Parts: sequence; C-alpha cells; structure tokens
Amino acid sequence: MAPGRSHVPLGRQAGRGAGVSVSRKGVRKNHRTEKAGERRPIITLLTDFGHQDPFVGIMKGVILGLCPTAALVDLCHETAAYDVLGGSFLLHSAVRFFPAGTIHVAVVDPGVGTERRPILAAGDNHYFIAPDNGVLSFVYPQQERLTVREIKSEHYFRSPVSQTFHARDIFAPVAAYLSKGLEPYQLGEEITDYVRLQIPKPQAVGAKSFRGVVLKVDRFGNAITNLGRSDVPALFAAPTPGFKLKVGDREITRLLHAYAEGAPEEMFAILGSSGYLEIAANRGGAAKLLGITRGAEILLEIS
Repeated sequence: MAPGRSHVPLGRQAGRGAGVSVSRKGVRKNHRTEKAGERRPIITLLTDFGHQDPFVGIMKGVILGLCPTAALVDLCHETAAYDVLGGSFLLHSAVRFFPAGTIHVAVVDPGVGTERRPILAAGDNHYFIAPDNGVLSFVYPQQERLTVREIKSEHYFRSPVSQTFHARDIFAPVAAYLSKGLEPYQLGEEITDYVRLQIPKPQAVGAKSFRGVVLKVDRFGNAITNLGRSDVPALFAAPTPGFKLKVGDREITRLLHAYAEGAPEEMFAILGSSGYLEIAANRGGAAKLLGITRGAEILLEIS
C-alpha cells in the first residue's frame, strides 16, 4: 500500500434525478439530492467519549445543523479512553459493511489541542476524518488507492475552535460539508507522512506453529486475536485438525462453530464475525477466566 494520486470518491452536488454512479476510476460518487427515494448521505461516528457526557450528541447537532438529511450511525463510543489502536481495530471491523460513499469520523484523540494534524483520508470507496495519530492504521492497508490530506481550511471549521473539542469544531463540520459535496482538495494539500502505528502481525515460528496476540476483548469477554482465517487456513480445514492454543498456562484444544456449543465456562476457540480467531467461553467471559487483556501473547500449534 502506498499513497496514490488524488482521487475523489464523492462528487459535487448534482441536480434532481442524480443518484449513485461509478467513476472511470472505479470509485463510487454520491451525488447529494433531496429527491424522494434517494439515499441520504451516511456519516458514522466512532469515539471514546462514552455516553455519560453530551459530547456525542453535540457532534450530531453540529452535523445536522449543516446537513439535516445526514444519516448518522453510531459505530461505537465505548472504546477504551485514549486507546488509539483499539479504536482503529473497531473502525476496520465495521467499514466493509457500509455502502460506497460513507464518511467515517473516528475520534480517539489524546493529543487534542497539540500540534497533531486533523486529516481526511480518501480510500477506495469511503472517506475517513480523524486526528493524525494512527487511529486509521488498520484502515490504510485495506485501501488499494489512498489519498491523505491535512485539513487546513478553517473556513469549514466552527469558530472559535476549542482546544479541547476538535470533534465538535473541526471533524463534525468537515464531515457535514463533505456530505454536501465539498471536494477534498478544498480542505488541504496531500500529505504522505501521516502517522501509521505498528499493527501486530502473526508470526510463523515453525511449520505449523504461529505466535499471535490478543487485539481486543469484547464486552462478552471474548479475546479476539490477530490470527485470521487466511493466516492459519489449515486450522479451518475439514475435518478440523488437532491443535493446541496456548494462553499463559492454559491450553485450548477445541474449535467450535457457535458459542452455545461449549459447556458453561468451557474455554474454546471460534472464528468470530470479524474474521479473526477468538478465545471464548460459553457465558463465562474467557478473558476474565484466563486473566488476560489486550496484548496477551498466544501460541497456536497445529498437529
């Protein structure tokens, strides 16, 4: 993956009768109209703000004030505070399920108010608006074509800009203007030195042994690892081969197809909906039972 030439996933506002088209470059363009039956512009929101404070609601108010027809989707607001890489994984897990032209706003921003840059990334079919702190690191490798711009056009910001709430004053209004047909070049110049965090990759440590890590623990206590189906295809062959999944001083030897197939609090492996191998326990919270958190090392040995 390398930054490509400038391309424009979304077109300017079109007249009545315009819909979704495909450009010569293969990137869908959303022409915004108010014609009945036309798709509303979609903007997703992912933050670490939680729901105790009004921050998320305020972002929505800013967007709707500028683009009343926007369809706002809450991806997640409960990612761990300041967990940039964790937020990036959640965004990556969701992006492929949204239609072309969707605008994703990701704000996990411990550096708000500092010199870190606000950026706009235009991928194959989607836009991403975020602080330049690595929160898009999981997304970048998935794009065949990618253009990243530093957002510098203050004309599209709220004024004055708070030093502690760029989500309200920069990211939300920029998303709204973009959904109305603003062209990316109007926001700033292309950059190539955007921040990319190191993503943990599975490592082969033998012909049939693989070392990985836990990427995330979900709210059910399932430990999502970085071992995907393509990383260990032999594990998912039929019939299932013998294997040992070592976590700390525990060994897991069963691969199930449904959480309910396991006995209460039995530890087992399962291919989760995100496409990664999970360590789970039926209604038991595997991570708690194992005493592990994100970053815990695992070792898979296939017989």
